[in-house]
Amino acid sequence: MRVHAWILAGLIGAPGTSGAAPLAVEVEDAADHHVAAQGRYRGGLKDSWEWQLGTRRSAPNITGVSAHGLLAAHRITRLKEHEDSALRAADALVAAYDAGWKGNRPYTQDLEFLVAAGYVVDAARWFRVLSQNYTPAGYVDHLIRHRGGQGLVNMAGWDAASAIRAAVAVGDVAYARGMLERVVERRGAWDLYGAGDAQRLSHASLLWAIAVFKGRSRLSPEVEQFTQASLRALVGSQSPAGAWETELGGRLCTQTTAYAVLGLAGHAQGRGAAARGRRWLLHVAEKDQRYFVGGRIWAATYRRDGRPMGPYVSEIQSEVLQALASGTRR
Repeated sequence: MRVHAWILAGLIGAPGTSGAAPLAVEVEDAADHHVAAQGRYRGGLKDSWEWQLGTRRSAPNITGVSAHGLLAAHRITRLKEHEDSALRAADALVAAYDAGWKGNRPYTQDLEFLVAAGYVVDAARWFRVLSQNYTPAGYVDHLIRHRGGQGLVNMAGWDAASAIRAAVAVGDVAYARGMLERVVERRGAWDLYGAGDAQRLSHASLLWAIAVFKGRSRLSPEVEQFTQASLRALVGSQSPAGAWETELGGRLCTQTTAYAVLGLAGHAQGRGAAARGRRWLLHVAEKDQRYFVGGRIWAATYRRDGRPMGPYVSEIQSEVLQALASGTRR
């Protein structure tokens, strides 16, 4: 049930034209690609996307995160087809959950997206599936165990950040607080030094979640201390180009840069670094000159000279669109 129709109305930005600024041009290109590539692929939902472009394969957990960028793009382009494409994905998610997914733990990035798309009642109902099965601390502990079993324990902070934002979005600020305090308390279990971009990705996403949470409640002293340390570390690890490196070194990571922009943009100390990150994202898109179905998009990594290293992933396009829109007024 879509409960309001005010989504993204009256926001700044204008449709891209041949004389438009780079931001409008690149966002419109990428959003046009997303619209053109929407469909049904093996392993995914109707009106979703491939994960890695060219494989013809999708997954159930990518619809919300891949669609969310279209709502962000609409803030800049105001093109109805961008919003309509996002809402088709939202309808596909609602149908899937109503058909049986609601009995399982929901994907929290789906819930973040559904609230942004106006499906607040549905998102809140499905969030209760999670909150009835786990305490806030228990859910963080579950994420650490799950990611540890995959050999990706540093990603537990990234997962928790999405759940915190989802909790705030559906109005369960107490649950968000419990998760946030637990993920900081258990930092020693997931925040492992030297894990490269996975570590930075978690810190960046948590900074984004903290900025969202701060709009509704105050931070504990422990969370405030974590926030300041994370801000210093993330700003300090930005490359001279304006991006953030992969764990391999020498490559600049599009996804980490997008999350760094989203995380830093919500904090006064990070806004200058966020602006430099946005400029890098625009620069490599202009330099790349690569087109897939519908429009020009971003590779997962780039060399320092701007050469794309691939692969091309639908989720990353959405994350970049959200990062670019984070500099616009709502």
